[in-house]
Amino acid sequence: MSQERIQIVLMRIIEGFSDYFVSHLEKAYKKAPSKIEVKNITVEKKLGATGIHLVRVSLDSDVGSDDASIAVKIYDQSDQALDVVNRINLLDKRLMQYSKMGIASASVIFFSGSVIIMEGIQGDVFRDSKIPKPQKYRYAGRGLAAFHGIENNRVWFDKYKLLITRSLDSAPISTDKKTHLHNCFNRVIPRAEEASQNSGSPSFGDFHPGNLIFDVKVGRNPMIQTHIIDPEYLDGSFEHDRLEDICNFFAVEAVDQYRSDRSLTKLAMNIKSFLTGYKEILAHNQSSLRDYYSKTYIPINFHLALMILMSILNIQHMGDIFGGETGIQAEIALRCNLIEKLLEQDSFPE
Repeated sequence: MSQERIQIVLMRIIEGFSDYFVSHLEKAYKKAPSKIEVKNITVEKKLGATGIHLVRVSLDSDVGSDDASIAVKIYDQSDQALDVVNRINLLDKRLMQYSKMGIASASVIFFSGSVIIMEGIQGDVFRDSKIPKPQKYRYAGRGLAAFHGIENNRVWFDKYKLLITRSLDSAPISTDKKTHLHNCFNRVIPRAEEASQNSGSPSFGDFHPGNLIFDVKVGRNPMIQTHIIDPEYLDGSFEHDRLEDICNFFAVEAVDQYRSDRSLTKLAMNIKSFLTGYKEILAHNQSSLRDYYSKTYIPINFHLALMILMSILNIQHMGDIFGGETGIQAEIALRCNLIEKLLEQDSFPE
């Protein structure tokens, strides 16, 4: 979306959230302005592939001038915003108690049928952040654990069995390979189902590095603020295995590392860092992973293999990325091999 369109849309609706600017200036000058004028609107950057733009609004008033930051998302359809706002509010509610621990979402300050305005977010997405990598994974794990909560719920595991069957039926691979992969999954399913019976939580639906913003401010406690954004696919029912979101976060990384060196050593280290943060939040609430999984097995490999299986469905028309049909088939073969490797091994260490 062009900067010009965003500026035009904002100028048309900006009176609808002028109270936000009044509050901003009141905090800055300890006095509420009686008159505000918007001098300039600058679109500073887009956050990854989320479609969220960070915008700086230059203000002038009878008490003084200042800049206010907002986050803007504009949809193509006129009725898309309401459902997303409901999900943002649910995320905000679940993270509210962790704000003093540096975990937050972006609260909505205004929305119309196709536009959502959120309070300003500052910082860098996961991949661009200069925070040391082990710490980034730890903070990511903390954020997801805060969203998942500590409720102990029954998982609807049949969903994962159905996803395996449907994904294999639709995958562009040979019948023999489908049969082999199905057998690989079937060997693991009984143990994974038994281990995950009581790990149910809400699902973020699309928890990936692009939906994490790290804001680092020296002198503030906590110094690092983790913002979780863009919960468009959030499902508030408590029937999803916690590993669904965790393994969605690592699926692309697993494929990239396996493509690079046919190893998952670095991936296992990053998963351990992630789970360190996840367990910190559970411990804060006097809980642990052992409250949700069996004492001997946490089926990370099963859910990671399932995520990679579903990813095969998304690449069959990406010839421009993988170098035509030959490249696509090579990539599919690589992912099938990775699935087999994951399902041959026990779970990653927790």
